[in-house]
Amino acid sequence: MKDQKTQADEAEISGEEASAAQRAAAPAPGSEQDALPAPAAQPGAPALSAGGWMVPAYGGALLAIFLGERVVPTIDGLRYALSGLGLLTLVLVTALRFATAVRETGERRVVERALAILSALGVVAVAAYFTTTDAGRDLLGVSQAAPELRARIDAATMVGWIALLVIATVPLFFGEAALAPMRRAERIEGRRVRAATLSGVTLAFAAVYSALFVYAASQLDLKADFSYYRTARPGDSTKRVAESLTEPLKLTAFFPQQSEVGAEVEGYLREVKAASPQITVEMQDRLLVPALAKEAKVTQDGVIVLSRDTSRETLTIGADIKTAGAKLKSLDADFQKALLKVIRAQRTAYLTVGHGEMNEATTAAEGRTAKNLRKLLESQNYAIKDLGLAQGLGSELPKDAGVVIVLGPQKEFLPEEVAALKRYADGGGHLLLALDPEAKVDLSPLAGAVGLTWKPEVLANDRVHVRRRFNDSDHAMLVSTRYSSHASVSTLSRHAQQAPTIFPGASSLDKVEGGDLKIDFVVRSLGETFADANGNFKFDDGSEKRSAYNLAAAVSKELAPGGGDGKDKKELRAFVVADADVFSDAAFRNEPNIVLALDAFRWLGGEESFAGEITTNEDVRIEHTKEKDQVWFWATILVAPAMVLGLGLFITRRGRRASGRRA
Repeated sequence: MKDQKTQADEAEISGEEASAAQRAAAPAPGSEQDALPAPAAQPGAPALSAGGWMVPAYGGALLAIFLGERVVPTIDGLRYALSGLGLLTLVLVTALRFATAVRETGERRVVERALAILSALGVVAVAAYFTTTDAGRDLLGVSQAAPELRARIDAATMVGWIALLVIATVPLFFGEAALAPMRRAERIEGRRVRAATLSGVTLAFAAVYSALFVYAASQLDLKADFSYYRTARPGDSTKRVAESLTEPLKLTAFFPQQSEVGAEVEGYLREVKAASPQITVEMQDRLLVPALAKEAKVTQDGVIVLSRDTSRETLTIGADIKTAGAKLKSLDADFQKALLKVIRAQRTAYLTVGHGEMNEATTAAEGRTAKNLRKLLESQNYAIKDLGLAQGLGSELPKDAGVVIVLGPQKEFLPEEVAALKRYADGGGHLLLALDPEAKVDLSPLAGAVGLTWKPEVLANDRVHVRRRFNDSDHAMLVSTRYSSHASVSTLSRHAQQAPTIFPGASSLDKVEGGDLKIDFVVRSLGETFADANGNFKFDDGSEKRSAYNLAAAVSKELAPGGGDGKDKKELRAFVVADADVFSDAAFRNEPNIVLALDAFRWLGGEESFAGEITTNEDVRIEHTKEKDQVWFWATILVAPAMVLGLGLFITRRGRRASGRRA
């Protein structure tokens, strides 16, 4: 009896425990699970639903469409198969997502519905793309629209479908990546999926905005270059030459598509075009327009062709950025040289010879040569010839002389030569006289031919000068920033304080009393300058006087006014400098000296309207001398090691002394 009672009690306890376990497992009243109906059992295999496989399927469908439309567009059968399969897959995946969203409940329904909407947006983007194809244009009637309207529609559609595709796919992939680990869980973290999707939306909109900003910026004729390597921009001089055009000028640049050099050249040419409505610019790929390239006689990439009527000039840049870098830095100077050859006939500049002129120098004694001056004249479309007794210097100067240049003669001119120069000037000729005091010869007759007096005393300034030899002779290296408003120095006068010219050993000029010539002293020395009569390069109080001396003069006289267009105008013009070294190769290392010569030649040629700077980003050439090489040799071999050794000994001895004091 006892055993039966014990068994009954144990059975009752077991029943109570089972009931408690069932109550614990049952959902609490009002809970979320209690609100959700239990899934009904479906007979047979379970229905197909969304899963992790849908993202690869969606991405594969987009890849198939890309291959069909971009990789094999010329193979019709393969193109239609890939594009059709891709589009069908996109539609099926999207439909399945909507079907899954309808079946699900709670958080899963919200998440699946959001992903389905993004998937549908991708389908809309692909449909918008198909409207840009030939069949789509024909179906919508875009192909029959005007060219300008068709171009605007194509551009808007292209931007639209790309933006929609990015905004759809990026959040879709982000949301699916967050949902993937939770697909088999009883509950999902909807907040986590929504955060990932919103992050994708933000990233997509940022990418679209950046792309649209870059696209819009590329349509503007504005460019900022902050790199170390820069392409020369059109200078004021080049723009003024372009502004003077009265007939159409065509600029055709032959560069491959997507060429880095071509992009740089196009930016330069667009800026030139903005200066004149007479200029048209075309960027062509030589291989795509063989007939045009053949007509322009272009057989390689990286060539700019300038054509005006029957005149044609070519400028070779190159298409490889590594080899074209140097050309791009001097593009403005090279382009202006070609431009001047196209818009006007070549002129002739005669340089006198036979008197030890600077242009005859064969050795570069301290840079006293005129090679760079020759290059400057050639860049302005001048042909350079010598003028001596054999060419008529002693009798009658050549009729084709556009300008005659006397550059620092070391011997006196014969009276017949001076008379020939004067007759040339009085007949409306143009002269550039550079009279150097270092020759120790009388050059007053040359100055007198154009109504000037020449004072041979070398000028010096012990307060403001350029260091060259670091002794008193440097006082003769004058610096001037005092320019008049005359057209022959217009560029320098606009930038006076930033454009100091160097006169390495100058004399001075003055005007002859009672002359009928118009004389403007365009460059003057600083007020602390003095005429060093005794040649000691020091100011001697009492015998020498500080004053501002005339360093350069522009002389003119109108002989015949000419017609309204000024073509038959005859005018005497002479530019006289009291120092020939101002035009030497050594002085041309200072850019304002180049500008002085350039503006002077333009004024002499009647092209003062072209005055302005020519921009260049060329690296300054480093020139070595034997003395400098010796200094660097001993400095690196002996001086530097000795300094290091001495510093080490000093620190060691100092440390020992400190240790001794502590002991």
